[in-house]
Amino acid sequence: MRTLLAGAVGLLSGAAGTLLHQEWWGLALAVVAGLAALSWLPPGGLRLAFAVGWCLAVVRGAVERPAGGFLIASDAAGWSWLAASFVLLLGALATVRSGATPRRGSESSGTSYLDSVRGEEPQQH
Repeated sequence: MRTLLAGAVGLLSGAAGTLLHQEWWGLALAVVAGLAALSWLPPGGLRLAFAVGWCLAVVRGAVERPAGGFLIASDAAGWSWLAASFVLLLGALATVRSGATPRRGSESSGTSYLDSVRGEEPQQH
């Protein structure tokens, strides 16, 4: 349920940014809000759902409308908006694995990967 909600919030945020990106303050506000939301969400499915929802709205704005024309023009603001959305999606994809649950025994033993490579014993805290 939370994943669906994160996707819906991403879809609405991406749509709002798509509508406002032609104004400098709209572009800046949308990019900052998207990156803040992405950093606030935990890595994994929620973050990815937000970014996918966001990018769906942006891609829809880049596709020609039935009446003709585009919501995202081929100008500096439009290309900046597309690039920022791509960075947002890449950021979510890059952190998907960091949200995965650790393998059994990797954290409970107290031994880090580097300690096991070096042959060191775990430190007691």
